[in-house]
Amino acid sequence: MLAKMYLTNFLSFKERTEIDLTASKYSILGKTNVYKSEILKGALFIGPNASGKSNALKGLSFIIKMIKGEGVSFNRYRCLFSDNPIITIEYEFIFESKKVEYAIEYNIQTNSISENLKIDEITVLKRTGNTGELRIGQSVTTDDQVDSETLFLRTASFNTGRFPQEPTLRKLMDFLQNSYIVDEYNWDARVGSTITRYAEEFGVEKINKYLTAFKYDFSMEYGSESEGAGLKLTLGADNKMVFLKRKSFPFPNVLINESQGNQVFADLLPHLIRVIENAGMLIVDEFGNSFHNKLAEKIISFFMENAKNSQIFITSHHTNLISNSVFRPDQINLITFLNTSGSNVKRLSQFKPREAQNLEKMYLGGMFEGLPIYEEV
Repeated sequence: MLAKMYLTNFLSFKERTEIDLTASKYSILGKTNVYKSEILKGALFIGPNASGKSNALKGLSFIIKMIKGEGVSFNRYRCLFSDNPIITIEYEFIFESKKVEYAIEYNIQTNSISENLKIDEITVLKRTGNTGELRIGQSVTTDDQVDSETLFLRTASFNTGRFPQEPTLRKLMDFLQNSYIVDEYNWDARVGSTITRYAEEFGVEKINKYLTAFKYDFSMEYGSESEGAGLKLTLGADNKMVFLKRKSFPFPNVLINESQGNQVFADLLPHLIRVIENAGMLIVDEFGNSFHNKLAEKIISFFMENAKNSQIFITSHHTNLISNSVFRPDQINLITFLNTSGSNVKRLSQFKPREAQNLEKMYLGGMFEGLPIYEEV
């Protein structure tokens, strides 16, 4: 699981900025929201528009996209108001008490990448420019033709069959491969691209089990027709779609005609299921778009209660999520933009609120940071 991340000269994060995911001394939600009393099972990033919330998620997403080979360009991530030519991203993971430290540097002037990966302080992977070296036990592999736009971590992993001789590296790669990035303003979520692909491959039985466990008043079908409450919808044998029906009133409706909230929720479910059942990260920008406040709370609480080795990271403007019943104070990250210094991150726990206090009310009252100010200048 991810324990820490540092961003330097990365988008709006000009100065080296720490995002800390280690658990503090708060006892609240310790059994559900913390992994082995050490690592937080996710975080909320909240703050004004254009403060850098989405950029924090892009730091988390960066390694996932690079490992999955999704064609990420380093130059897109440089801080435009910095003279520093080097973009630096540092990650610290913990897998079964082993610490994995992985640092990536990209020089925008020379277009060169540096990588360094340590397991418990021992360097096992190093890359400078187009030359990479992998050390596993007594075995040393050198590659002097590493692609300038590809991480050596990805190349070395696939060239060795995903690190069969190094179980910690294999856990890291499996964790990243089973991680997903969702933008709830993305058009794919509105038309149900993810849920349709999932239904085509796996059916909807598991989806409906989760909807039942979630106590959601809908069931899902996938096919060319659906009927209920005196109505039958037929699309034609060659045309299949996802249908939603209320359990309390089983009137069939194709997903594309459903409410935007149901569309977004349905399309989120496959990723939610995958990370609940297998270790990985779920990263959701604009979480809660089109959701009722209670649904947004329910999704987070359901994840925390049911995911064992996974993490969820979200940005949101739902201030009701700033609550000791949903997130711990050390899981709430307040983002502000400090002009020439760039984005700044503070955990709400740094303000030392008591567990019985109303965090949302305190936030809206200006007692913490990360609150928009709309006053005449």
